[in-house]
Amino acid sequence: MYYKLFFLLAMLLPFVAYAQSVDSIADQIPFSNGSMLQALVDSASSCQDTVQVVMMPAVFPVDSLIAFSKKFVGTPYRYGGRTEKGFDCSGFMYYIFRQYGMELPSSSRNQVNLGAPVAIDSVRKGDLLFFKGRNIKSSSIGHVALVIEVSESKKDVQIIHSTRHGLKIDWLTEEPYFRKRFVASRRVF
Repeated sequence: MYYKLFFLLAMLLPFVAYAQSVDSIADQIPFSNGSMLQALVDSASSCQDTVQVVMMPAVFPVDSLIAFSKKFVGTPYRYGGRTEKGFDCSGFMYYIFRQYGMELPSSSRNQVNLGAPVAIDSVRKGDLLFFKGRNIKSSSIGHVALVIEVSESKKDVQIIHSTRHGLKIDWLTEEPYFRKRFVASRRVF
């Protein structure tokens, strides 16, 4: 049990800035009402009544990540590609997030398990959108895109993703192929 707590705390150390008591830390985290951290808080509480967790809210350079990702518009699609020579959709997410110190799994089916779920009307820049693959009847995840802009009305999102036509930027409402295949959105940081 202690090794699990140690592992979770070690994952949070890069976000160290201030101390909060275990009772109030879940309320301070911007991940789905703190639910992602609630398991850590519960584990810590069961191990020791006076545990303190030291951390700060996740600060991630989203605008920098987005600017970096835009440099690759036009890069050709390459199945399994994770380099500047060519990307598939999940390989592109793997590559750009890795440049900012975040290790994502290399497949969209595994990337969908990261972070916290976010309603489509609550997404913001930096969130990931997941879609069914070519078979619309399948429930399997087959595509991932990064939200790079949210319209003022919050009724549309602009995404960057690697498609069979190469890496491109699209507004979701203008892409019926992807719009009807939307499955989930996740906040990974």
